[in-house]
Amino acid sequence: MEDRLNTILSNADQALKAGHAGDAVKQYEAAIEMVRKEPLLAEQEQRVLRKVGNGYVQANRPTDAIPIFQKLLESVKEDCASETTSVSTCASAQQDLAVSKMHAGDFEGGLASLRQAETNYSKAEKLSGSHEFAMIQLMDQANARVLIAVALFRLGKTADAVTTAEGAIPQLNRVKDDSDINVGIRESAASSANNAQTILAQLKSAH
Repeated sequence: MEDRLNTILSNADQALKAGHAGDAVKQYEAAIEMVRKEPLLAEQEQRVLRKVGNGYVQANRPTDAIPIFQKLLESVKEDCASETTSVSTCASAQQDLAVSKMHAGDFEGGLASLRQAETNYSKAEKLSGSHEFAMIQLMDQANARVLIAVALFRLGKTADAVTTAEGAIPQLNRVKDDSDINVGIRESAASSANNAQTILAQLKSAH
């Protein structure tokens, strides 16, 4: 049963990557129906819901994604109040909700959720006993900052947007240049840093 679910999700992921968001969403929806009908798959619901929500965002259906991410955030509210690294799980849910709100044109709502996510990533970084985990939190915090910069720009606060994006790039470079962590994390940080530089250049040209 779980193998069948994973096959559906894998096919949907590939469709999404190929740019066929509509097809991917249909498969994600089939997957969530399967999870809800089969008690043995209940523990997979949050993972599948997140994929459904992301699929809706990619398919330009953010208003369908928002309630899903609100539900996911509600399901991890204990993590949001945690004084452990699990606060990172809350931050991810807050960021997912923020992105869906921004795609729906709610930049004020997106900004508020992103600021919460940034704070929680920072908290998780400080609480971490693992250097590599801390670096992942730093990267996630920086990526949230870049999104904050985009939200600020869309709200007409270009100067603040530039300053925020400028602050994220050194964080990403720090992760990129850290030889003590997994190369995949460093490559992800390098890609994020390039993206941040591109966004910063666009913000400055509009300033």
